[in-house]
Amino acid sequence: MIFGRHELYLYFETRAYSLHYEKFADGTVNPLLTTLDFPDNWLPIKLSQILRVSSGKSLKRTQLTEDGNVPVYGAHGIMGSYSEGFIEKGTLLIGRVGFYAGSIMRTKEFSWVTDNSLIVSSSSVVNSNFLELSLKHLNLGSLTSQTAQPVISGQKIYSQIIFLPPVNEQTKIVDSYNELISKVNTIEKEQEQLKQLATQLKQKVLDVAMQGKLVPQDPNDEPASVLLEKIRAEKQRLYEEGKIKKKDLVETELVKDGDNAYYGKLPKTWIKSKLFSVANVIMGQSPKGNNVTSEFSLNAVEFHQGKSDFGEKFLNPSGKYTSQITKEIEIPSIVMSVRAPVGDVNLTRKTIVIGRGLAAIQPYGYSLEYLYHFLLTQKSILEQQATGTTFKAIGGEVLRNLPIALPAEKEQIRIVNLINSVFEVESQLMK
Repeated sequence: MIFGRHELYLYFETRAYSLHYEKFADGTVNPLLTTLDFPDNWLPIKLSQILRVSSGKSLKRTQLTEDGNVPVYGAHGIMGSYSEGFIEKGTLLIGRVGFYAGSIMRTKEFSWVTDNSLIVSSSSVVNSNFLELSLKHLNLGSLTSQTAQPVISGQKIYSQIIFLPPVNEQTKIVDSYNELISKVNTIEKEQEQLKQLATQLKQKVLDVAMQGKLVPQDPNDEPASVLLEKIRAEKQRLYEEGKIKKKDLVETELVKDGDNAYYGKLPKTWIKSKLFSVANVIMGQSPKGNNVTSEFSLNAVEFHQGKSDFGEKFLNPSGKYTSQITKEIEIPSIVMSVRAPVGDVNLTRKTIVIGRGLAAIQPYGYSLEYLYHFLLTQKSILEQQATGTTFKAIGGEVLRNLPIALPAEKEQIRIVNLINSVFEVESQLMK
């Protein structure tokens, strides 16, 4: 039956209710007041006028079966299966107890509903889907009792007021809502696909850059031997200042016919080496727990244990400080997460102390940004070499022996500038 405004009036009048006040057995009335502005043909009513709730049936967790063909609904959706059911498909449910008390669900098939949920039965004057939207809008979770175990009662639900349009308008509202939600879902899906494409584009740009294919080769660039001499000179300076050890002066170069396959075909001007030979790799060391505090002091340094404070590119403040200077990292530096997740990198903006979840990488006299972008391409490779049962991690040897290829300094700058330009365009498109 289709109810219009007149039929709705008749329906409520035959049940001793007024559309704008509640009438009690003793003849007293209670006005249903609201400050909200609704169309004239939308009727203010209490939920008690259009629905009833009843508790589901108790079922112990031990009674749930893996091979049951009937879903079992608790306070927040399906919690298992059973061999029997008693609630038809499409029935509205309200979570009754716990964190999800007040949540709105609908059975997707013939089901069993536990006493952790309330079963909703409604009048024919309200479209079931419109009622579902109205219940979700009411935020029934805010009505739960403030106890250790939140509970919502039928009486609290019954006292809530909604405005009810004619049934044909309810149907139109539901149809419009579903159409809009479908469009929103499509937009969100397209946005997610766009994000994935953007991520793939960034990774492709980085991969091409590290193969020497992103920018054209310039015959006027200094030869690789000049960059090698600068790296040697920088390492010698750091050694004389006591910042690196004698063993760090050791150089290595990959075998051209063997390890060089790792890079693919590189331009002849590029240096092929290992990370420890061209960068200072410092593994973190954690101070004692009682030496880490949230209070800043003049002799304390900001402390970072893992990647929890990583930003998109730059390290964010941790709000933690230590006066036990275990591994102090000066700027400019790159920090890498060496414990799950492995391989994420950030740039530092200040001197920090790093714990065991991080490593610092400092280039010997060449572009920090180039090394940063190179390391962005190495995450999946490092993840494959991570070991551990409780959580995956990489040790210092894995990181130090990471193969790396370096172009001439001017080409590094061209590569970095182009990568940053591409990333900036991508960032603007994603806003």
